[in-house]
Order: sequence, then C-alpha cells, then structure tokens
Amino acid sequence: MTAMEIAAYIGAAAWLPQIASWIFKAYVTPQITIVPDRSLQLGFTSLGPIFNLRMAFSADRKDAIIDSFEVMLKHEDGEERLLRWAGMNETFSEITDSMGNRQVISKEQPAIAFKIGRESLLEKFVRFNEPRFYNTILPFLNELTNHFDFLKKKEADYVSKIMESKQYNDLSEIRKKAFWWKAGKYQATFKLGSPKKITLTHDSYEFQLNHLEVEKLQKNVDALDSDLSNIIKSNLPDFKAEPIDWNWVNVDFASSVSGNK
Repeated sequence: MTAMEIAAYIGAAAWLPQIASWIFKAYVTPQITIVPDRSLQLGFTSLGPIFNLRMAFSADRKDAIIDSFEVMLKHEDGEERLLRWAGMNETFSEITDSMGNRQVISKEQPAIAFKIGRESLLEKFVRFNEPRFYNTILPFLNELTNHFDFLKKKEADYVSKIMESKQYNDLSEIRKKAFWWKAGKYQATFKLGSPKKITLTHDSYEFQLNHLEVEKLQKNVDALDSDLSNIIKSNLPDFKAEPIDWNWVNVDFASSVSGNK
C-alpha cells in the first residue's frame, strides 16, 4: 500500500463519525414525554366543552415540531369525545415585589405549531375545545346571522324581533344540548401530530367527575342565554352587557396504568 493510499484511507475514516451523525439525525425518531399538571380544569361555555391543562414537554434523541394536538376522552360507560387544542399560553417569568404584588409575563400562542427541544423542558398551558360543537352549531349560527342581517335592513326594532325568532331559539337550544359532562371516570388519551414521525412515551391518563361537579358545570347552560342575548342586544345604543361568571371545576389528573410506557 502506497503512502497516498494510506492517506486516502485515513481521510475517509475521518469522515465516518460525521457521516454516522448525519445518518442518525436523518433516521432517528424523537421520543416525546408529556408531564401534565396534577390539576385539570374542565368547563362549559359559549365555546362548548373545555379541557384545560398545564403540561411540560421534553424530547429525547431529537427535537420535534408538533403541528396537531388532540385528546380523546372516554367515559367509563364507553362514550367517547374528541377535543382539539385551540390555543396555549407560555409563562416566561413571574415577578413579586416587596408588597406581594405579582406580575406575570406570558405569551399567548395560537394552535398552529410549536417546537419541543432536547435541551430543556417546555411548559405550556393548553386549551382544548370540541370540534364537533362548532361544526354542530355552525349551520344554526349562519341561519341566525342571515336572518339578523335581513331584519336589520327591514325593521326598526330588529333586535327584539330577532330575539323572538325561530332562528334565535334554534341556536339557543342546540348550544344547550351540547353539554355532555357526566359523573364517572374518564380516560384521557393524548395524540400528537408532527410533519415527521415521533413517538409518545406515555399517552393515557385518568380523571373523575362527581355529581356535585357536574351540577356546577351544568349551571353554565343557563348562562348561554345571557351570553347570546348580550351579543344581540349589543346593537342597541347605550346597552350594558350582563356580566357572566362561568363555573369551572378542577379535578385530579393522574397517569393511567393502561397507558403506553
């Protein structure tokens, strides 16, 4: 073997670690871990059923881009409901002065995409809504909007007439029927979507609602009428909206033994 051949082999060998690194980065699958808060917030408002949870994310092996996030809720009686992320909030810092006043610096983020890196935990407060709720009420909302526009052009007292209309009552009733929280145990299974393949180390958790908590949320159904009335009556001069205090419940959120590990 000549000196030039030996030098060529040495040069090629020097590239092997770099080539191996490229191959590893190209084919390795990010492994995502979700660490949820132990307290889960549940609600029902004009946006429908709501599932809010603070959680931390970490990625092993490789950074990951997340472009969809869903949670499937399965009641112990077998009924399933799918909720999809509607937005998230990230807290950057909290400052407390000598008087005990706290200032929180945070950022609101739309449900488009976010990155999970390997270097540190990413903490987010994630809000989930039910797509089925919006898809169900949309035709009724469009009917009411069209009728509203028609009456506004024809009637001086269009506000009172729209509130007495069939379209108004239909939308009001369909929103009330969307309440489905009930007492019992729920299994919550998360699903993350990404442009590239990822794995989730543990996706299944549990929580339980009792009858008193369901009754508390049920009271929000009555507030839906006030909410819709405020929207319509906002077209009246000098109208002051009726304040609405939505009820929320916080329940324990725990890992499910049947989940992936």
